[in-house]
Formats: sequence, C-alpha cells, structure tokens
Amino acid sequence: MDNNNPWLRAEIDQWLREGVISDEQAKILYARYPVMIYGRGGVRTSRGGDGRWGKLIFAALGVSIFGMGVILLFAYNWADMHRYLKLAVIGVSILLAHGAGMALYGADRQRKLGESLHLLGTVLFGAGIWLVAQIYHFDAHYPDGFLLWFVAALSLAWALPSAAHGILAAVLLVVWSGLETFEFQRQLPQTSWILMFCLLPLAWWLRANSLLTIVLLSLPLSYVFGIWGFGEQFVMPVLLLLVASYFAFARLAVGLANPEAKNVFESVGRALWLPLVFIGSFIGVPSQQGISAVAGFGLLHLLAPLVLASVAWLWALAKNGSRPADKQSWLDSGLVLGVLLLAVVPAMFGADMTGFGRVVFNVVFLAYSLLYVYRGTEQGRGKILGLGCFMLSVLAFARFTDLFYSLLARSSVFLVLGLLLFLIGQRYAKQNTRRKLEKPRA
Repeated sequence: MDNNNPWLRAEIDQWLREGVISDEQAKILYARYPVMIYGRGGVRTSRGGDGRWGKLIFAALGVSIFGMGVILLFAYNWADMHRYLKLAVIGVSILLAHGAGMALYGADRQRKLGESLHLLGTVLFGAGIWLVAQIYHFDAHYPDGFLLWFVAALSLAWALPSAAHGILAAVLLVVWSGLETFEFQRQLPQTSWILMFCLLPLAWWLRANSLLTIVLLSLPLSYVFGIWGFGEQFVMPVLLLLVASYFAFARLAVGLANPEAKNVFESVGRALWLPLVFIGSFIGVPSQQGISAVAGFGLLHLLAPLVLASVAWLWALAKNGSRPADKQSWLDSGLVLGVLLLAVVPAMFGADMTGFGRVVFNVVFLAYSLLYVYRGTEQGRGKILGLGCFMLSVLAFARFTDLFYSLLARSSVFLVLGLLLFLIGQRYAKQNTRRKLEKPRA
C-alpha cells in the first residue's frame, strides 16, 4: 500500500520554514498525518525521524571516496607540477564542484545531488587549505586550518541550507577544540556555545534529526575539552548534568512543532547516560575542590550545565504536557533526578562523593536494568528486554571482581543471575503467547 505521509511531512517542514504555516498548525498536521509503516505485523505508526540518515551516509561516503580519489590523482604528479598550476588545480576543482552543486541544487528532483556536490566542494576546500600551506611552506598554527574549514562548512550549512554541511561543521569544530586542548593546552569553552547557538538552531529549523543527533553527541565532548584545564574532577559532573538535561528537553519537545526530536533527545541521552552511570559505579563522583575555587569565566562555564539542567527539569515537571503521566515515567525521571541530587550537585560544591556515589550509581544502574526487563516482558519489546538482561549481566561481572571476594559468593551470584535470566525468558515467551491469543483475527 502506498504511503504519501513522509512526502507530506517533508512539505510541512518546508511550509514551516517559509512561514506559510505556524508552529501550532504544523503540530496539528504532524498529528493528523503520521508516518505509517506497513508490514507483516499490520500497520503501525513510525517513531519519527527525518529520513535523511541513509541519504546522508551514502552521500558522505560517495563524496569522501570521490574527493580522496581526486586528491590522490593530483598527488601522483604533485611534486612535478608548478606551484601556479597547483593553485589552479585547487581553485578550479573547488569552483567546479560548487558550480555544479549550485546548478543542481535549484532543481527539486536534483536537490540532494546538488547538496552532495556542494559537500564535495567543501571537502576539496579543506584539502586545499593543507595543500596551499604545503606549496608555500607555511609554518603556522595548524589547528587554525580546521577552524577555517569549519567556518566555510558552517557558512554553507546556513546559506544552502544543508544538514550535511552542519554535520561536517560539528565534526570539524570538535576536532579543532580537541587539538587545541591536548596538543597546545588551550581550553576553548566557546566551542560548546558555538554548537548550541550556531548548529542546534539549524538542526531545529531544518527538522534534521540526523544533524540534531550529531550536535547532541558533540556537545558534551566539546564541553569537556573546554573545562579540562579547570580540573579533571569536573568532567564527570558536567557530563552528567548535560546529558540529564537531554531527558528534560525530550519531554518538552512533545509540545513543540518537531515532536520527532523527542526520540532523538531520548536516544542520545540514553546512549550517553547509561555508560556514564556504569562508569560512576566504579569511581563515583570524586571532587577535591568545588566550583567556588574557579573564578571568572570558568565559573560561569561550570555553572551553565547546572543551571541548564535545573531550568529544563523544573520547566518539564511544571508544564502539563511534559510532566510524567504514569509510574514508569515518574520512575525514569526519578532515577535521573536522584543521580543529580544525591551525587552530582554535592560534588559540584566540593563534597567527595566517591564512596556514596558508587552506591548511588550501582543502585540506579540496577534499577534501570530491572525497569528495562519489566518493560520488555510486559510490552513484548525484545530489544529493550535484551538491553536490560545485558545490563544485569554486565553489572554482575563488574561487581564480580571488586565486591564479591569469596568463591562461594561469586558462584552464588552467577547461579542467581542464570536463574533470573531463565525466568525472564520464560515470562517473555508466555507474554508473547498471550498477546497472540488476545489479538483479534481478521
């Protein structure tokens, strides 16, 4: 059966960007025309997404491989070429790629191909930076090349607009800040602000969940690079605060014109939060000094994640549409807030949460494991169930070496875990059988 809803939702995105319809009208249209998936299990509503991951992946691979081929082709005879010919080759390659991209980008059916050619031109521009430096033997601060490349990618990301250029810009910005931090011991907190104010709005405006995912993954990393010089003890609290705010924004996104962003915030948040909680079960949240020991702009940079998480969660809990509506949702929120209130916030103000923090993280990680097991068995969601069982096993193996010392205790843990996994499997099979029997026949 044909399904034109993805096309219609793409048109709604375009109308919203052009101001043809309002946010409220867009929300109504999104709800009326969800993406429907037809399969053997019947018809179901898609969980969302902008549908650009496959296009972006293939475009990026094609552009990267083709660009590498062009670079290697000229590199074969590069040493024998005159420097003016080298400059001409670099300039003409960039102009041809962007010229062809400009010619095709205006046509609706060739828009993606045009965007890919523009991306090729931007990749060639980045290669040209290093080639020009090699031609004239520039002895410069080499991370500046990535900064210049980032400016070009960001400019085209907004000018076209282009989610692929936005992704390239985010990657280049993180690379630049990482090189400055670890190669030259320069902390650049402004990189995270550039991500938030230059790329996050672009992702929201384009409704490009692929770009939103990359930005949300890049933000904690760039923020860590920015605070590295203030003390390693701040890394864990800041990461937890930033990722915790993702869950609050996931709730707030439900009432906005881009409800699919909820899944992005939740997925990225879960992918970062669970590993952080697991790491915390080993180290807690150690702190030798609080944020009061940091002065000036550094103090503002450390306080910003705390303020962001606090405001986001207060707003999410106070707003009717985003407040948790059932016990499981409250438990989800309670686990996040419990980590923040019991371990993270005290550590930010100088308390050593190494020992007690380990207890908190172990309990929270165990609670997540059991919650996912319950959801998986009750709702018939095999992936969630598998994640819960995997987390239980990982926690048991982790505590095998640092908590249980006697052979009897260790063998008991594995016996209990094996029996528990067996019972979980039996319950999941019974629940699936019951659902099949209760399903009305066509």
